[in-house]
Amino acid sequence: MAATYEHTTTTTASSGPADEIRPDPAYVRTIPGILKIVEVFLDILVLICASIDNWYSLGGGWVQFVAASALITTVIIFIFYFFHIISRLPGPWTLIIFIYYIVYVILYVIAAIVAAVRAPLAPSIGAACFFTFAALAVYAVDCFFMYRTYKTVQHTSTTTSTEAGATTTTSTTYETRTQY
Repeated sequence: MAATYEHTTTTTASSGPADEIRPDPAYVRTIPGILKIVEVFLDILVLICASIDNWYSLGGGWVQFVAASALITTVIIFIFYFFHIISRLPGPWTLIIFIYYIVYVILYVIAAIVAAVRAPLAPSIGAACFFTFAALAVYAVDCFFMYRTYKTVQHTSTTTSTEAGATTTTSTTYETRTQY
């Protein structure tokens, strides 16, 4: 009496190696890199201008919160792209960052309106209003570029496969004896 046992092995090979974690000075000269640097600069200016006068209870706290949280997360995203960390993280990061930009465009619209309403109170609030609108514009432009990147990545992932698979089937025949 002979018994046949099959063993199937599937091998999946990636199309290319992941980027290593290293600084990329060329990223600073790209449009997304320049936009992130300008966003950080404008976030700092908005935070400084909103913090000069005591209008925290009149909406200044909201403007400070939006500027500070946008500053922190934009610096983190810049570091992720600058050191190629983003390509090593699992997940749909282009979609996540696109949603981040949508949220911060909305938050900056609200902060800009709050700063514009309170601008007659002090010159520093007027400056905060100007820089808030400038930051809103830069975040909206970066949101547009991230949308284009997201659509490109989404279209590329649905039309081409980045992985090739090979299946190997091994058949082995064993003869078994009845032990009685």
